[in-house]
Amino acid sequence: MNQQWTLPQALFCLIGSTVLTLSLCFGGYSFWTHHRRAKLSDAKYRIVALIQTGPEKEALKTAYLAELLGLSADNPVSLYSFDIQKAEEKLLSSPLIVQASVKRLPPGTLSIDYEVRKPIAWLADYKNTGIDRDGYLFPIAPFFSPKQLPEVYLGLPPFGAPEDRYGRVGGQWLVPIQSRYLNLALEILQGLEGSPWRQGLRVQRIDVSNAFAPTLGTREIVLFTEEEVSFRQEGTEIVCVFPKILRLAPKEYQQQLANFFGLRKSMLEDYRRQVSTVQKNNRFAPRIIDLRIPQLAFIDKS
Repeated sequence: MNQQWTLPQALFCLIGSTVLTLSLCFGGYSFWTHHRRAKLSDAKYRIVALIQTGPEKEALKTAYLAELLGLSADNPVSLYSFDIQKAEEKLLSSPLIVQASVKRLPPGTLSIDYEVRKPIAWLADYKNTGIDRDGYLFPIAPFFSPKQLPEVYLGLPPFGAPEDRYGRVGGQWLVPIQSRYLNLALEILQGLEGSPWRQGLRVQRIDVSNAFAPTLGTREIVLFTEEEVSFRQEGTEIVCVFPKILRLAPKEYQQQLANFFGLRKSMLEDYRRQVSTVQKNNRFAPRIIDLRIPQLAFIDKS
């Protein structure tokens, strides 16, 4: 036979279960709060070490990462009061860092996994500035060792300046350059990297600042290159450097580069004749080679 509860009994049961649930919740919260406060005040949970991981081993100095995060030995911070999300935002505020994640490793260590930008060229428009394939700018020194990279010159306005009359905007940290000048420079750089004829030729600078000039006569791409050539003379090896400045038309530069590579063999013979008068290793004056007119190459030997 089923026994039906009276209204007072039902209310008593409801109120009792509610009080019990609240008591358990409050007790659990009090325990958690006490435990957290104990952690926050316990010296063993202070951040005393940073561990960094990523595609490159110690790509950046630990001291630089600590500075970004506002950590110092003089002002110890509890591992459990440290804001992980803000820490990741601080790391990403550096123009050097592409991605970053931070984790706690009790009792007193932070783990930082991050990736730095990889320079493909120096941006000659500004001092000490590298650029990656996505157009992001970042300082090179003192973060990276000096690199044998080509320079690209775009003719940009001063750093942070507004758009000029050619549609070029001054560079900024954390904001990629998006312009036809950079696209052209990267296209040339990539094409030269994959050229089977480039062996022995080093590209020092790619200047596209006048590639889209308003008048046809002033449009040009200028490549500053140098070639190191070894010769043997009377049993002695002589190493000479031959700089060249190539002037190319923006629309036909690929064909004109192919024409230049075809000239290299005859130029090498000319170099050999010059070397016959050299008594020691030497660097020759630059030659300007203008390839902008079809079927012709004007070589300034002065």
